[in-house]
Amino acid sequence: MNMDSSVPEDLLRDSYNHSGSGDMFSAPGGNATKNVYNGPTNVYHGTEDRFVLPQDCWKSLAFPEMDSRSHDIEDAAEGTCKWLSENKAYKDWAASNQALLWIKGKPGSGKSTLLRYTRNHAMEAPNIGEEASILSFFFHGRGSELQKTRLGLFRSLLYQLREIPNALSDVVDAFRQRCETVGKIGEKWSWHPGELRNFFKSSILKALKTRPLWLFIDALDECGEENARRLVREFASLLKWLPTELKDFHICFTCRHYPILDLDDSFEICVENENSPDISTFVQSQLSPLNEQLLSTIPDLITERANGVFLWAWLVVKRVLDLDLDGAGLKQMKDAIMSVPPDLDDLYHELLRKMGSDSVKLIQWICFTTRPLSLDELRWALLVDPDCPCRSLDECQRAGDDPADKDGMKRRVQTLSRGLAEVTSDTEVVQFIHQSVKDFFVEKGLSTLNWPNWVVQYIYQSTKDIFVDKGSLILSDKVRTCRPTTMIGLATALLYLGYFTRYPISFLPGPVFPLPIVLAVISAYWLNGVPVENFRGNFTVGTAHYRLSRTCMRYLAMNEIAQSNMRDENSLKSAFPLLRYATTSWVAHAKQSELRGVSQDDLLRYFDWPAEALVQVWVRVYNIISRYSDDRPPEGTKMIHVVSRYGLLGPLQVILQSAYQVGADVELKDSYSRTPLSWAAEEGHEAVVKLLLDKGADVEPKGSHGQTPLWRAAEKGHEAIVKLLLEKGADVESKGSHGQTPLSWAAEKGHEVIVKLLFDKGADVESKDDHGQTPLSWAAAEGHEAIVKLLLDKGADVESKDDHGWTPLSWAAAEGHEAIVKLLLDKGADVESKGSHGWTPLSWAAAEGHEAVVKLLLDKGADVESKGSHGQTPLSWAAEKGHEAVVKLLLDKGADVKSKDRDGQTPLCRATKKGNEAIVKLLLDKGADVESKDADGRTPLSRAVEKGHEAIVKLLQPNLPS
Repeated sequence: MNMDSSVPEDLLRDSYNHSGSGDMFSAPGGNATKNVYNGPTNVYHGTEDRFVLPQDCWKSLAFPEMDSRSHDIEDAAEGTCKWLSENKAYKDWAASNQALLWIKGKPGSGKSTLLRYTRNHAMEAPNIGEEASILSFFFHGRGSELQKTRLGLFRSLLYQLREIPNALSDVVDAFRQRCETVGKIGEKWSWHPGELRNFFKSSILKALKTRPLWLFIDALDECGEENARRLVREFASLLKWLPTELKDFHICFTCRHYPILDLDDSFEICVENENSPDISTFVQSQLSPLNEQLLSTIPDLITERANGVFLWAWLVVKRVLDLDLDGAGLKQMKDAIMSVPPDLDDLYHELLRKMGSDSVKLIQWICFTTRPLSLDELRWALLVDPDCPCRSLDECQRAGDDPADKDGMKRRVQTLSRGLAEVTSDTEVVQFIHQSVKDFFVEKGLSTLNWPNWVVQYIYQSTKDIFVDKGSLILSDKVRTCRPTTMIGLATALLYLGYFTRYPISFLPGPVFPLPIVLAVISAYWLNGVPVENFRGNFTVGTAHYRLSRTCMRYLAMNEIAQSNMRDENSLKSAFPLLRYATTSWVAHAKQSELRGVSQDDLLRYFDWPAEALVQVWVRVYNIISRYSDDRPPEGTKMIHVVSRYGLLGPLQVILQSAYQVGADVELKDSYSRTPLSWAAEEGHEAVVKLLLDKGADVEPKGSHGQTPLWRAAEKGHEAIVKLLLEKGADVESKGSHGQTPLSWAAEKGHEVIVKLLFDKGADVESKDDHGQTPLSWAAAEGHEAIVKLLLDKGADVESKDDHGWTPLSWAAAEGHEAIVKLLLDKGADVESKGSHGWTPLSWAAAEGHEAVVKLLLDKGADVESKGSHGQTPLSWAAEKGHEAVVKLLLDKGADVKSKDRDGQTPLCRATKKGNEAIVKLLLDKGADVESKDADGRTPLSRAVEKGHEAIVKLLQPNLPS
C-alpha cells in the first residue's frame, strides 16, 4: 500500500499556522504553558473521549507543500531508471530484514528522478508484498522552511502513517491532551522536531507489527550538513533498536557525495557509475527531431561529455535544439558541445557572463528570500526599486518594465535567468532549476557579476559615513601604523577589490581617491586579518540582503498601502501581492545585511524617521496578516523598539545621538509595557544592551506580565547580557506574573552557566512560583542533569511539592529522565510520594513507558500495586498505553494481573480496548481473567469485538470456558 501523503482539501482549508508561542514546559502526560497550568488534572481520563477527532491531529501535521517537490520532479524518460532494481546492492538491500540504502551521486546526476521512479514502482517489486506500506519525503533546499527541515520530514511521515490502525495513537493522545491543557495549536503551541521524532519511533514500532514499511527520502543534503548527519544517525539507530521479529523495514535515501556520512552495515550505490545508458536514452529521445546524420553523432557526444550528470546533458540538449532551429550543421553543433564546460559550475559561469543588472536583481531575490516567492510576488519585487522616486504602486507599474500578463512574466524569468530559473507548475513559485544552481550563485556566482550603480552608490555613502561623518578613522595614520601582515592584506585587497569596480569618488579634501583604495582600507580596518575573499563573499551576500530589505521598505511605504483601511488578511493579500513578504521579512534581510558588515544607518531614511507613521503602518499590517505570530510587533511600537529588538546597532546609535532633538526616550514602552532594553535583552543583542545601559536605561522595567530584562535574558540563555544586567544591579529575585524567578527560568531551560551566575548573586534555591514549583522541580522535569546536581549541592529540598503534590522525582520519572531519577533517589527522595490524584513516580513512569526508570524505581522498592484516585495500577496504565517491556517488568515483580480500577476494568480489559495484541497475550499467559466484567457489564471479548480487533478476538476465544 502506497501511503498517501497528499492533503485532502478540507484539511488544507483549515490548516494551522505553526508559529506557536514557544513558552512551553513538559508536564507528565502532556504539556502546558506558563499561562495555563492544570497540573496532572485531566491528563489521563480513562475514557474514550480523548481519541475523538483524530482529523484535527492530522491537520496539525499536514502542510500544503508536503508533496510539492515530488510533483515538481519530471517523470523519468521512457526506458530509464529500470537498472536500479537489477543492481546487486539494491537487491541485497531489498532482501534484508531491516536495512539502509544510500543512493549517492554528483549534483544533477538524476538522483531525485530515480528515487521518485523507484518509489512509484515499488509495489511492482516481487519481494515487497501486497500488505506493505510506502512512505516518502522529498527535501527541497529551495522550498519553504518545512520542506528542508527535520520538522517538515517528521510531520509528513507521521501524516502518512495515519491510515495504519493504532499507529498514531500516542500522537493523537498528546495532541488532545495538549489542546485541553494549553490551547489551540498554532496559537498557543506548536510541534517540536524532537518530540515528533520520538512519536515517529513509537509509530513505526506499532506499524511494523502489522505490515512491512519502505521509506524513501530524497536529497538529504538539502536539509543542511548537520541535519543530514543527524538524520542518518537517527535512522541507523532506529533500525538497530527495532526488534528483529517485526515486519521488514527498508530505508532508502539519496544524497550527494558530500557530506560524508558514517554508515556502517549499509548499502551504497553511486549513480554516475550506472546511469550512462539512461542519459543516452534520454538524449536520444529529446533529439529525435534531428536528421539521421546528426542523430548518429550528437547524442553519443553529449552522453560521453555529460560524465554521469543528467542536468548537464539537458542544458546542452536545449542548446543543440536551438542551434537546429537556426539551421546549424554537424560541425557547428559539435563545436558548440565541445565548447560547453564539462563542470556544472563552469557552465553556470558561462551563462552568468551574459547577465545584466536586471538579472542580478532576479538572482538575488531567488537566492536570498526567506521563502520562495510566487510569480506575482516576484513581479512586484522587481518593479519596486529601492531608490526609485515613485510614491505609489501605480507609478512603479507605469515606470517599470512590467510584463503584460502571467505568461509574459514567466518568459521574463526564463530570459533574465538564462534558463536557470523556472516557475513550478502547481504552486507557480519561482525557483532555480536545480539546487546546484543556487549553491553556485550563493557561494561564488553573485560575487563575479558586475555590480549595478545602486551598489556603488551605497558603498560611496557608507564610506563617506565612516571617513567623514563619523570621523572614526584617520586614513593616513591608519596606513602608517599598519602591521606588516596587515599591509600585505591591504595590498591584496587593493588588487582584489579593484576587480569589482573602478569608480573614482571625490569626497575627501585633497586628491581623488579611487573606490578600490577606500574599500581596501575599510576591509583592512574592519576585518584586520580576515582573508579578503571572505570579505568579498560576505559583502556580496550582505549587499543582496540590503537590496531586498530596502525593496520591502519601499513597498510598505507606497501610498496605496499606507492609506489602505483594509482589515482583512485575504483582501490585503489580493490587493498587494508582496505585502505579506515585505511585512514579515524586511527585518530578517536587514539583520543578515548588518551581520555581514553592511551599514544599516539609512534604514531611518527609508522609514522617514523621526516620523513614526510608516512604523505604525508596518505594525498595523503585521497584526492583520500574522496575528498569531510571536514576531508580530505590539501596538505602540516605535522605531527605537524595532532597532533594539532586532539588534540594528547603527540605526540605534543615530537615534540615541539625536535623542535630545527628536525626543527619543530609552524608557519608551509599547502596549506590552516593554522597553527597548527588554526587547534587546530577550533577543541577545549584547552591544545594544550595553549601549542602552550606558545611556541610562532602567535595568528593572517590568513588562505587562512582570518580566524584567534579567528575567528574559536568563530564560533565553544570554550569559553575557545576564552578567551585564547583574553588574548594573538587576534584582536577582524579580518574579514574572506567574512567580518564576530568573533562577527558575534558567534551571528550566538548562542554562547552567547562568544558574551559577545567579547563585553567585545570592539567588534563592527554594523560590517557588505561583504553582509551587522550585528551580529543582523545573530542572528535574526538563532533564537537565548538571543543573539538578548543582541545585542539590546548594541544598535544594528533594521533597518539595508543587500545588498538585508532585515532587521533583515525580516530574523526572514521568519524563523518563533516568539519570536524574537516580540522582534524586541517591539523595533520599521518597519513592512512594503521591500527587493530589494519588499517582506515584512508578505510576507516571509506567504510563509513559519509561522502562529504565520503572526498573530503577522497582529496585528501590516502589509499590507495584499503588493506585491512583481512579484506581488504576501501574500495570493497568502500561497495558492500556501499549508499553510491552514495562508490562513484562511489572509482571515479573508480581503485579496483580486481575486488579480492577473504579470502572471495574482489569489490565486485560484496558489492553483489549486499545488493540495491544502483544500485551493481551502476555496477560493471558499470566492467567488474566477473560470473563471479568467491568462496571458496564462488558467483558474483554465484547470490547474487542466492538473495536474490531480481530487478532485479539482470536486470542481470547480459546481461553473462554467450553
